[in-house]
Parts: sequence; structure tokens; C-alpha cells
Amino acid sequence: MPIPSAINATHEARLLWSASEGQVVNAGVFLFALLFCWLLLPVAWAIYRYLATANHRYTLTDQRLLVESGIIIKRVESLELYRVKDMSIGSTLTQTIFGRGQIILQTTDASSPTLLLNAIPNAMDVSQLIRNTVEACRAAKGVRAFDF
Repeated sequence: MPIPSAINATHEARLLWSASEGQVVNAGVFLFALLFCWLLLPVAWAIYRYLATANHRYTLTDQRLLVESGIIIKRVESLELYRVKDMSIGSTLTQTIFGRGQIILQTTDASSPTLLLNAIPNAMDVSQLIRNTVEACRAAKGVRAFDF
């Protein structure tokens, strides 16, 4: 019995890279909560930020970039790689100290024209992997980018 194409399409994607957003983005929140630990609100905010960051995951396949977020209610943003137009890399001082960085993707996607991958390990290596995968995906689909 043949497998429907929608189910088969999910199996064609190979996992290339996966990581979560680093807790280094919460350094200021954690420091504030530590200084004012006698107050309930800063501690509760720090716990919330910890859980939100721990549940923020990036997954790169040979077809898509998936961004999963949410503590109780999950949200998954899917970006077709052939839609990526431009990429830049940066980091804050704290992220640089801990070997993390940011990758900013400019895309033609209607729901997320700018996508930020924040506090990811080895940002330079990951950006090169994304670039190579975008080029391979464009070549496989025969997509060319035109700027008007």
C-alpha cells in the first residue's frame, strides 16, 4: 500500500543541526533576581525566562528551519530554506564570552521576513551550514533570487 505524499514528505527531510537558545540571554534577569531574591516577582520572572529559553529550540533540516517555542502552548515556525535571501552574524559581549552568537536571516517568507536565531553555539559554523543548505535547496528546486 503506497504511503500518501504528505506523510512521505515529512520523512524526506534529514536533520542537519539542532540546538536550544542559550541561557546566556537571561544573564541580566538572573542577576536581577539574585539581587532582589527577597521579592517574589523577580524570582518568578527568572523561573519563567529559564523555562521559556529552555523550550526555545532551533532545528535545521535539509529542507526547512524550524523554530519551536512555548512552555505550555507550543508554537512552531517553519521556514523553507530556499526563501532565505541574506544572513548576518553578530553577538553581544556576554554571548561572545560564552561562545554563542546570533544569526539574523532575511527571508521572503510572509509570516517571518526577519528571523533571529539567538544565543546559538558556534554561530559561524552554523551560519556556514545554513548557507550551504540554502544553496543546495535552491539548486534542487531551481529557485533563483531576483532583487527589483
